[in-house]
Amino acid sequence: MYVGSATSEQGMLLSRWKSYVKNGHGGNEELKELVEEKGRTYIQDYFQYSILENYNARVDDKVILKRESWWKETLVSKKFGYNRN
Repeated sequence: MYVGSATSEQGMLLSRWKSYVKNGHGGNEELKELVEEKGRTYIQDYFQYSILENYNARVDDKVILKRESWWKETLVSKKFGYNRN
């Protein structure tokens, strides 16, 4: 499991998802290691993406990052997933 966010600084959701499509990891270090070890096809075959919440660019990035942290805690993705931070 991995929880990520898309802030206005990053170009919001579409830009973030394009990054995942382009390289398979979107810049996440643990996913990057997984792609290097098993290849992008592993991500394509075994990962499913879901939108947990969606905000527009008028929402303060701090709010988005706070919600990302809440989801990481709720889903325990630091302990049992691919979130180091």
